[in-house]
Order: sequence, then C-alpha cells, then structure tokens
Amino acid sequence: MFTLEGRTMVITGGAGNDGLAMINAALEGGMNVAFLSGLHSKAQNAIAKLDPKYKDHVVGFAQNPQAMLKENLEAAPDIYNENSSMKDVIDMVYERFGAIDVVVNAKGGHIRYDFEHTDKKIWRHSMEVVESAFVNCKLCLPYLLKSKAARIINITTFDGRNGGWQLDPSFAAARAGLEALTYEMARDLGPKGITSNCILIGHIEGDTAEDKLSDEMRAELIARTPIGRQGTPQDLVPAFCFLASEEAGFVNGARIDVNGGMIVG
Repeated sequence: MFTLEGRTMVITGGAGNDGLAMINAALEGGMNVAFLSGLHSKAQNAIAKLDPKYKDHVVGFAQNPQAMLKENLEAAPDIYNENSSMKDVIDMVYERFGAIDVVVNAKGGHIRYDFEHTDKKIWRHSMEVVESAFVNCKLCLPYLLKSKAARIINITTFDGRNGGWQLDPSFAAARAGLEALTYEMARDLGPKGITSNCILIGHIEGDTAEDKLSDEMRAELIARTPIGRQGTPQDLVPAFCFLASEEAGFVNGARIDVNGGMIVG
C-alpha cells in the first residue's frame, strides 16, 4: 500500500465525480483534504456528498474569493472579507492542518468551440486552467518546501498531446500548456524536493451531470479507445494514490495516461 496517512492535500476542481473519487481515496487513506472551488458554497456542496466521518479531515473554500466576492461573502461572512485573497485561503489550509504535502490541480469546465467560433474571450477562459495551476502551486510553495514528501499532480486531458476527439483549439492548447507547465515545474522544483507529474485522462463517463453524450458520440469514442470502453472516475484513483504517496519520490516529470489508449488509438 502507498503511504498517504497524515498527509494534507489541496485540490482544485474536485466538484465533479472525478475529483470526488480522488478525495474519497485520499480520506480513506488517512489524508486531510482542502477542497478549493470557484464558490465557497460549491465547495461545501461537494463536501456534503462525503461520509460525515471525515468531517474533521476536510475543509472547503473559494480558491479566489475576489472572483465572486459577493456570493462568497454571503455564503461565509465569518471567513471572507472585502480583502480576502488566494494567499489567505492557502494560509487558512495550513493553519487548519499544519501542513500542505500534495497539490492537485484538476480544474476543468469548458464549452467546446471549433477554430471558426473561438474568439479571444473563449481563448482566455480556456487558459485559466493553466494560470490557476501555476498560482495555486506558487502560493502553496512555502508550505510544500516544509513537507518531507511534497507532490504536485496536474490532472489534464490527452487533447494537448494529439488534438482532441472534438475540434477545440483553445481547449487543446490549454491542456498542452498544463502538461508543459508540469515538466517545467519538475525541473525547477525537483531539486527542492517537490515532484511534479501529470495524469492525462480520456473521456470519463459521468464526471459531471452536464456531460451528456449522444449514442453516436459514445460509440465513436469507444471505437477510438483501444481498451474498448470509456473511463470511470474510479479509474483515476490508482494513479492518483501512487503519485500522491511518499513512495513516489523518484517519479518526477512523468505523464501517466489514464485514457484507455486514446493517445495511440
């Protein structure tokens, strides 16, 4: 088994079933979890889906309180104020658990547009996934440096490797950017004792309620997947547990494909 006991994880983008599968595995392994979302209320709604026995080991905050300040102030006026920042949120996590050992960047959310219909607004929105991961890691860095086994795990898709199964230039570019950022952090932070790796997922069936495929799209995806099926949220768990563990200390700058072979399909 991998050593997860007593470690603290910060995760962004965990509101879907993919994120919840990893969070449940972390909690079952004895980790503390700080769930960061765009809205404080969204983080709390996700936490409500977890087993109450973990209530002392999980917290939820707005990753960037200022982005939707009015809603976050209304949801938790005892936590946020007019000047609350992303750094304040990370500091609260450290104060709560006394450590930050693992940072998981799994932020998603995107409506697909082809080349013709992609404008600057859509492009900038897609690129937020890269900025979010960079800023999150930068703010966590002082605390990761204190960890005896610090880990950064970026969850992205195979779209940046060979283009997506649907045409979408900004989505593919953002996912490729997050993969490239992983390698850059591996080179920069590895000598400081922090490993950085990424997991490239394929289409995960049932990650979000909004993600509905037509029968034709589902058949096309399965036909292009050598393993012959779509992924499930639970398929991510083994790769996550390994990369988050203390035992994965010599794995740095790696890409783990959890996509049924879509890269070669």
